[in-house]
Amino acid sequence: MYIKQLLDELFAMTFHGIKPGLDRITTLLDTIDHPERRYPVIHVAGTNGKGSTCSMLASILQHAGYRVGVYTSPHIRRFNERIRVNGAMIDDDAIARLARPLMDAAAPIGGTFFEVTTAMALQYFAERRVDVAVIETGLGGRLDATNIVEPMLSIITAIDYDHMEYLGTTLPKIAGEKAGIIKEGAPVVIGDTQHELRTVFSSTAEQRYAPITYASDVIKVEVDALRKDLTMSVSVVADESLRYYDVDLCGRHQAQNVAGVLAALPILRDVYFIDEAHVRDGLRTVRQTTGLGGRIELLSSDPLVVMDVSHNPAGIRTLASTLEQCGYPPSSWQIVFGAMADKDVEGMLNALRPLAATLHVCTPDLPRAMPVDQLHDLAMASGLSPVVSHVSVAEACGMASAMGPTVVCGSFHVADE
Repeated sequence: MYIKQLLDELFAMTFHGIKPGLDRITTLLDTIDHPERRYPVIHVAGTNGKGSTCSMLASILQHAGYRVGVYTSPHIRRFNERIRVNGAMIDDDAIARLARPLMDAAAPIGGTFFEVTTAMALQYFAERRVDVAVIETGLGGRLDATNIVEPMLSIITAIDYDHMEYLGTTLPKIAGEKAGIIKEGAPVVIGDTQHELRTVFSSTAEQRYAPITYASDVIKVEVDALRKDLTMSVSVVADESLRYYDVDLCGRHQAQNVAGVLAALPILRDVYFIDEAHVRDGLRTVRQTTGLGGRIELLSSDPLVVMDVSHNPAGIRTLASTLEQCGYPPSSWQIVFGAMADKDVEGMLNALRPLAATLHVCTPDLPRAMPVDQLHDLAMASGLSPVVSHVSVAEACGMASAMGPTVVCGSFHVADE
């Protein structure tokens, strides 16, 4: 009961809103003697693919025998998912012990939920004596609370439109915010493949004397097979050699993430012993090794249920194309969909059209969620039909899975419920 009350109080700090800037996180970390300085950090930013990239890196490093901390957000079922060491979630006792003093320190300075959570993760990793921590940005990069770290390596994944009220309305502006994680002298790997954004990344790296690698320049990753169990095989050409890997994540977008991870390995091998078997085993068991969920994930084969946490149009388009490439026919899915009102809901609905036999709209129990009536009207206006409204996510999932193959998508909060 105590941990529930504590987490309720911590989540209530989200009402303070998003406050970009590093002053408050610096003050919080001052109170615990800057634990982030006690271990190497890999810092990952981007619009899509951050969580998958963090988990692939962690899986490879774990198979190489290292103790790896991973900090990601948001969670699907439990807050504890955000902070893991070698795949194991932080336990409730550690949350209670670490959160209380940090929340007390945050209160007088207007600290936010994400700042307290970030400080907690950094302290926990120091206590657990990790060999490396893989840290995912929350929003953007330049002014994100995680940008307090001084990484041994930065990675920037695919850039697309999201959080435009904070990051800017053009891709170069968004990329500029993500490029804020590039630090003085620290190598950076760019997984994004859009040539028009290279000037943004290269100029920032040059200003900071940071060696920069574009993954697509040094590694070619091709998808050989996308399977109905939502795994894939890829072929990799690098250094005039050809290798084949099985990956338990699925989609051509994941091939881009694989390229970013593999391009980072030469940098990591300056510090860590990582051989070919570690890479092969790590990519083959990402979900099992790290606990990653919700990325075009097969929840059930009978009935067929797929869950994806994508919450922007680019992610939904990727979901639709991946399922088709895995051999599932178009317009064959019962779609359970809910979304936050501050997202590009219309864009996501348009992206769902190739998938949907029936759209089941619902509203997660959260103030930010778009009301189901509004969602229904937007869906109809988007040309989706039939559209069925439901009073809860549970009701939508129950009816959808009884009618046929089901995809649950649109938000981490829908995935949770």
